[in-house]
Amino acid sequence: MRKPLLFTFLLAATFSQAQMTSANEPTIGETSTLFVVDSFATNYAGTTGAGVTWDYSTIAGYNGVTQDVECIDPTADPNGANFPGATKVLSVGDIKQFFSSTASERTSQGFYYTEATFGDIIVTYENDPSILCTYPFDQGGATVNDNYDGSLSMTFNGFPVNESLTGTIDASVDGSGTLLLPNSVSLSNVIRYYSEENAQTTLPLVGAVDVIKSQYEYYDYANSNLPVFVHLTITILPQGGTTPITETSLVLSQEDGIFVGVEELESFDFTVAPNPANDVVTVFGEFDASATAQLLDASGRIINTLDISNGQTIDISNLNAGMYLLAINNAGQTVTKTVVKK
Repeated sequence: MRKPLLFTFLLAATFSQAQMTSANEPTIGETSTLFVVDSFATNYAGTTGAGVTWDYSTIAGYNGVTQDVECIDPTADPNGANFPGATKVLSVGDIKQFFSSTASERTSQGFYYTEATFGDIIVTYENDPSILCTYPFDQGGATVNDNYDGSLSMTFNGFPVNESLTGTIDASVDGSGTLLLPNSVSLSNVIRYYSEENAQTTLPLVGAVDVIKSQYEYYDYANSNLPVFVHLTITILPQGGTTPITETSLVLSQEDGIFVGVEELESFDFTVAPNPANDVVTVFGEFDASATAQLLDASGRIINTLDISNGQTIDISNLNAGMYLLAINNAGQTVTKTVVKK
């Protein structure tokens, strides 16, 4: 494992009031329930530095859909044996990050998540774990760039996959300031932890692919050791390509977003037929040229993202039976409806 590159900056004033340390690392048993909110939400990638504001006060919600965020024991997880050396799991819904720590750093043994079509996608760093952060970790302080080495396991197009995987992680506390949430909630002493894990492996019939995990975690350490807001995306796409093979996105908030229904937007409506359906649904409505749609599972994770137009068909034949959400963004407004797969 390469040592992380540490860049120390002298602060003109005092050190920021909040930072990631071994003392406020989540402990096994800590849990919170966050609301699933608009997966179209901006990630504010460019809003960094000290004294910034991240404004999610008008974000749309899914009418009370929630996900648990918790720190659990790896031995209690059905895939825990795949991550030797891990002592904790940060569980964000169905996305599990396995890690261990010392007084000076937190190290990842890998992660896995459940994808609606492919099932469990397991990314392990058994040969060389990755450094997630060095303690103390604060805005304007140390950053991490580290290599990792392991494997990817999944079932792809009916083929079992167990391929070697190598990659790099970049991580930092890239901002501190105020987080605005719905219900007029303002959190004024928040830091944001950002990490991007970019790995390379191969898939049958596809060849070389990139596995990219991008995560923003917002912490209000005065009140919780767990994040109060999460913006997470996992993408697998052919190397050099722009169309994902699969993309999972999850945005969670301490406060529920504003639920937007058809009755609130008389100028924007659409229908889905047949519903319930076995294989294909068709969307009917008046949309502008830039309208987009996202099909999500019942927990709010993105299954498919596509441009949408009147008469557009969506293939759901590979999905498990159950309830899904279809969120369409049209002219800056988002409306969500239920789709049932028989």
